[in-house]
Formats: sequence, C-alpha cells, structure tokens
Amino acid sequence: MSTSFPFLQAWMDKTRQDQPLRDYVGEAVGSGAPDSVASIFCRAFEEIIEALEKAQPQRLDSVRGVFRKARTLDDVLIVRAELVAGAKLARGGVLFDFGRRNGATEPDLVLREMDLGIEVKARRLDGLRDLHDELEAALAGIRPPVLVHLTPDSQPLIIKADVRARVVEETVQRVHSGNLGTAVFEVEQPWSARERLLLRVGILPAVDLRSGSRVVVTNLFWGNEPGPHLMDTEDEVRAVLENKQKTRQAESMPTILLVDAARTGMAWIRSPRVWAQRLAMLLPDTTPFVGVAVMIPTLDDPDVGISLGVRANLSDKDRRAVNELVGCLGLTAV
Repeated sequence: MSTSFPFLQAWMDKTRQDQPLRDYVGEAVGSGAPDSVASIFCRAFEEIIEALEKAQPQRLDSVRGVFRKARTLDDVLIVRAELVAGAKLARGGVLFDFGRRNGATEPDLVLREMDLGIEVKARRLDGLRDLHDELEAALAGIRPPVLVHLTPDSQPLIIKADVRARVVEETVQRVHSGNLGTAVFEVEQPWSARERLLLRVGILPAVDLRSGSRVVVTNLFWGNEPGPHLMDTEDEVRAVLENKQKTRQAESMPTILLVDAARTGMAWIRSPRVWAQRLAMLLPDTTPFVGVAVMIPTLDDPDVGISLGVRANLSDKDRRAVNELVGCLGLTAV
C-alpha cells in the first residue's frame, strides 16, 4: 500500500536535499501508514497546498520558491504560517494574491475585492524549550545517564543565550562531579512582567534510562489571566505592531497584522475569545493597522482558528471590509 500527496510532492520537486520535509514525505509515502505522524503532517500540507493551487493567487510561485529553499524546520514553519492563512482565505471564497516581495511595501496577502491586506508574522519564543533542548544535547554522551528536572517559578518566554549557557555548563559540571540534588539559578529579566526568574535544576540518578539522560520540565506556573507569561506574549505582539517595516506595509493599504503565536511560549492556553478581547485592548487609536489577530496553527491541521481585535476608530469603509472578512472566515472577533 502506498500513500500519495500529489500537490505536496510537486512542491517538493527541486527542493534542496536538506529540505526538512523530505524525511517526512519519504516516510509517509514509503510506509503507507495513514495514521503515522509523517502521514498526518504531510496530509495537512497537501490540503493547504491544494487549496492554494486551485485558487491560483498571483505570485504563488514566489511563495513556492521560499518553501523550496527552506533549510530548517523553522524556515518551513515561517512560510507555513503564510500558506495556512492563504489557504483559509481560499477555502472561505476570498479572492486574494500574495504580496510583492523583496522590499516592496505591500502586505503578505492582498485581498482583491475588500481593499484589505494581511501581514503575517511568525514568532518563535520559548526560552524554557531552548534550555531543555540544549541541556539534553549537552548530556547526551554522559554516562551513567541522569534525570534532570527544570522547575521555574514562572513560565519564561525568553531565557537569554548567555544564561542558558551558564545553566548548561554548571549542570554538566555537577553531573561529572556527582553533585546531585537541586541548584537554584536566579535570573534577572527586566523586560518581563515578572522581573526575576527562579529556576531550580534538580539532578537525579537514572540508571534505567537506556537512551541516555532525560530533561523534564515540571511545576509549570500558569498564573491568573492574563498572568505574567501571557502579558509577555502580548508585549511581543505589541512589538510587532510597532515594527517600522510592518507599519510601512500597513500604511500602504488597510491591513490586519496576523501573528502566528503557535511557538510563542504558551499562547495556546488562552481561549480564542479572550485573545480577541485582549488584542482589541492592545490596539492604540494611532496605529496604522485596522486590526491585529493571533492564530495558533498545528502541524496536523490544514485549517486554523483566528482571533481578531479591531481598532475602535475605524472608518465605515474599513469596518465593512473587516466585517465581511470575519463573516467569510468565521473569525473570533471583537
């Protein structure tokens, strides 16, 4: 039995050998197992690309080229954000084109009949995941293996690279010297809603781990809504709203800023309705953006829900266009 993804495989033609999806496509096509992780990921990409190929927006070939040149999974996920947004427009019957690239002051998606643009921004910020991955890599060759518990007193959106390096170095030294137990790192984070992070790093013997050391994150702190972590996430959205390049694009035509926050800490924990309410509060009357939206796409789903906050002082024309888009796509909007 074989599994075929004709639209995805056509896009994979002429890709680099290190294009990250090659392994997934090879596994999915080779195994023919429809419920495998590789097949599920590829099926989602297949449906996204099929919707775009049938809609045939202008400059689709430019976006296809970006997809083909991707070298890392991060590269793939950045372009996927734009693809999934375009596919949602296509499925909603909204005529659109991809914007001009290479320095042009035009949004990523231009809606032909609504006088609206959508500027897509993918944010990848997860300091705790970065530290987890770097610790696992540093401990991979150490024998006997150990079990490391990372226990923060709050959820950090960012842990600076030099701080992560210090935690990794000291933890590896403790493992080598047999200094088990817990060490506490105090990290100043003046940019965060919670200005100081206490990070406990516990080391336990784990001779039964056959595949090497493991690092686990425990005792995650959610906090009350909005909570420090989600306030930090909102600050990242606000930073994009104030980005000079993004504002120039918003000044070229009425534009909604769409932030892919799937990999921005734990943005996914907030409900779509609350996201829409908080986004509306973030928008100053002076911003050139008509609205700001957040989406949390997943690799196993070709579609995505979108929460939209709209600027209070919109013109009647812009509000009609936004309302029409909300109706076509079924957005959660305030």
